[in-house]
Amino acid sequence: MKQEKKGLQLYKTALVISCVHFLLSFWTDHFIFRYVVFDFSSAKNIVKSIETCGVKLVFLFLLIAVWQGIFYVCKKADKTFKRVAFGYFLLMLVLLLLTWPGIWRMDEFGILTSAVQLFPHFWQNYITSVFYIYALMLFPFPAGVILVQIICISLIIARLVTLCLSAEPEQIRKNKRNICYVLLLVPFLLLPVLDSNLYPMRVSMHAFLELWLLTELYFNGKKNTMPAWYLSVLAAVVTVWRTEAIYYVVCFPLLLLWMGRGKKYRKQILLYLMCTVILFVPQKLGEKITSGSQYELTSVVLPLVPLVEAAHETDTAVDRQLLAEIDKVVSVEVTLEGAREGKTGINLFWSRPDFQRSYTDKEFASFKQAYYKLILRYPAVFLKERFETFVSSTGLLENTTELFTESVPNYITFRQYPLSSPISDKTRTAVIKGLELRTQKDYTQKLAVTDLVYSALPAVLILLVASVILLIRKKWLPLFLLLTALVKVPLVFLTAPSRLFMYYYSVYLIGYAVLFYSVCLLTQKKAKGSKTVRQEAAYE
Repeated sequence: MKQEKKGLQLYKTALVISCVHFLLSFWTDHFIFRYVVFDFSSAKNIVKSIETCGVKLVFLFLLIAVWQGIFYVCKKADKTFKRVAFGYFLLMLVLLLLTWPGIWRMDEFGILTSAVQLFPHFWQNYITSVFYIYALMLFPFPAGVILVQIICISLIIARLVTLCLSAEPEQIRKNKRNICYVLLLVPFLLLPVLDSNLYPMRVSMHAFLELWLLTELYFNGKKNTMPAWYLSVLAAVVTVWRTEAIYYVVCFPLLLLWMGRGKKYRKQILLYLMCTVILFVPQKLGEKITSGSQYELTSVVLPLVPLVEAAHETDTAVDRQLLAEIDKVVSVEVTLEGAREGKTGINLFWSRPDFQRSYTDKEFASFKQAYYKLILRYPAVFLKERFETFVSSTGLLENTTELFTESVPNYITFRQYPLSSPISDKTRTAVIKGLELRTQKDYTQKLAVTDLVYSALPAVLILLVASVILLIRKKWLPLFLLLTALVKVPLVFLTAPSRLFMYYYSVYLIGYAVLFYSVCLLTQKKAKGSKTVRQEAAYE
């Protein structure tokens, strides 16, 4: 009991530092933010001032939590946690300095522009905007977002490694800990992971949060050693932050019910559902107001083009009727024209203003029904396109090495922010090309191994093989956890709007983490078996 009270104690020095830091933030905010505070000249500015006061009040509580956490880690955390967190952060900091101000490609410019005005950006989820806003209040320059991201990721990795090394001491022997350190850190040293860590998009943080959640459930779920809110809040953020993770609404309560045999986890489930609703409602409302059904439309445009082509070529009465429903939302003529030119659905969505029409919610509902019917009529066409998209999902968005050379509006605006210039643009370009396995002469040219390294297919196979082994051995908890991660694959497979690596990134990260943790356990089991044989031989 004494240790528990000490762990919850309030550090007075940290509290004073938090308050001083909070007051200083009003000055440092002016380096990057463009918000209104204490302006009562108009109704609009009054609302903005209230919003600013609310955001800053939350920031005060965040600062208190951050500084209390810093003091707690420095004084109470074990050596393993500190070493891993500091070591990984140091590595990522070096990479960030070499690639300063980090890897910026496309959507994050819009998120940054909204964040400096304290506006939410619902296309990439408002939670991303919240993350940007408070990261920029901590470090008032664009790379500050990435700096906070790599701090969070370093702490999560330290927690994961600590759990793996301490949860099963009989399997991980003291004289083999160095081997385990290396094996457990390998998945976080893979080039796609290092590259993603420097990319300020929600996929990077979300993947680590999901891995963290599943790891906590595996090691501590049955013991119920965590506070009631801990898992629930973490799971709620994982559920809401990315659209395809909504299936956790079903999977997470079922996992808790199974582990708690229906009794121990009822409060956690209730808290989780409440947190999920609280986080989910603002996103849906904001999405509806700002972009309507456009985000949902992007999940169907890629397979829509070959389906429309197939229906147009068949040209039966049913096909004509379905295409008429499609045409109320998306121009069939433009779709067929784009298909003849070799353009994809997502390319038409962004490059052709006449691709979309003005439509009502009722017409969009009819459009979706027609789309599903086209899939049922031409399943081979749909599956062929989806399979090709899955296998080819190794791409990265824009060429970020052109950030300081091209006259793109987003790039020009970005350069006006403080501390946005690279230490050396030549070094930045070379390091990014190395991380993304591009030739040094031309960024657009990939190395031979790029599509293998930046592919989620091996990770998916790892998880499938591991699931089969766990099923044979009747290891139900880890099996259900792996299946929970795998559920995402068919969801993304059916809805991915482009051939990008980031859509499968969380599966990639979880797959390789499982692989190297398994190798770690096998190494220890082999070492333990060899020692037993030697002991028996010596005894004889």
